[in-house]
Amino acid sequence: MKKHRISSFLIAAVLFLGLAWPIPASAANLYFTAINNSVAPLSSNTMPFWSGGAIYVPYSVFDANLNGINVSLGLYTSYNRSNNTITLFNLRQMLVFDLSKGTCWDEMTGATYSARAVMRGGTAFLPLNMVSSFFGLSYSYNQLPYISQGYLVRIKSADAVSDDASFIDAAQTVINNRLRDYTQSLSPADTTNPSVKPGTNPGTGTNPGTTPGTTPGTGTGTNPGTTPGTNPGTTSPTTPPAPPEEPDETETVAYLALRCESAEGLASAMNALDAAGRSAVFFLTPQLLEEEGDLVRRALGTGHSVGILADSGEPVEELLARGTAALEMAAHTRTTLACVPAGQRTALEEAGWVCWTETARLQPSDTVSPSSFASSTIRRLKNLQGPVYLTLEGGGSAARVLPVLLRQLGNSDYIVSIPMETRL
Repeated sequence: MKKHRISSFLIAAVLFLGLAWPIPASAANLYFTAINNSVAPLSSNTMPFWSGGAIYVPYSVFDANLNGINVSLGLYTSYNRSNNTITLFNLRQMLVFDLSKGTCWDEMTGATYSARAVMRGGTAFLPLNMVSSFFGLSYSYNQLPYISQGYLVRIKSADAVSDDASFIDAAQTVINNRLRDYTQSLSPADTTNPSVKPGTNPGTGTNPGTTPGTTPGTGTGTNPGTTPGTNPGTTSPTTPPAPPEEPDETETVAYLALRCESAEGLASAMNALDAAGRSAVFFLTPQLLEEEGDLVRRALGTGHSVGILADSGEPVEELLARGTAALEMAAHTRTTLACVPAGQRTALEEAGWVCWTETARLQPSDTVSPSSFASSTIRRLKNLQGPVYLTLEGGGSAARVLPVLLRQLGNSDYIVSIPMETRL
């Protein structure tokens, strides 16, 4: 079926409202997920996150067979790994995301939309505002009053029985239990929960109780509350989330950026990163963003971040404005990541940009072998403390050294992590 672009007022409005929400800036934020009246287990592999002004959730939350709490939103999902597409459908509608091309369309009508799926840590995530608007769902985003830096993303169909304020209050015990399980999975020997505010009780069950007029819940279900006069859920508890891939005390986080003034070697660098299962941020000039839309969409669709390279000596504000417009045209998204001269960073950060500050700039060349280059890099980092921020000059040589560099970083107890606005 031939795809043709349409303009949809409703979906455009929902996407715009998604951009208008405040975006948390701390990497320590915790994002819990609720589906209708139940709270899902908390895991770093499936935790929602912000990207390009939109909140992303794992595709599995929309399918009762995959979301871990058997709660239905009336949808089913299919992940075709051979062509890298995800399909969500019910009896009347079908929405497809192509991760490789960064595209999204209505399979029934051929209409295309300015939304994309992304890969993160091997999991496919979808923009919640797009899926909700397409299938007639609603969602909300609220800060939790009883967990420091805790937020609840709640996805709702017509089966949701309480407003958000009542739900958050009723779900306190379940959410605290989810947090307790999560922190114990990070540090199995540590049974304390420092993120719960004083005076709250994490409890021992997973049922947060009921609304006024009912007996407080004592079962082990995942339903956070019921309407007056009903019995709290008694389903079997779900399996605790698997321990996420977090650095231990001997490991150091490394963030990797590629500084690209031309398209030379760009696709090969992505191939090397994808083969190693690692992600980087690609700082691209406004001209590259304008001319290499396919590569931009590929980078975003395979889990990398894209920022604007604006250190050429031209007026920085003009370069950032041009780069922002080009990124919106190429991928219908925005970024706050920028690589700018050191003297410009303070003012730009006050204006909301996240400016890259490198620990080391790496310049590979054809005269130095990948092994020697990687060993030299490790020696430069040996006495540094805390996270390291590596800037690799783009080009054909970057793609040549990347496989060995990534391997030696891993062998030296560095964890190459995803460079995103909320983590830098």
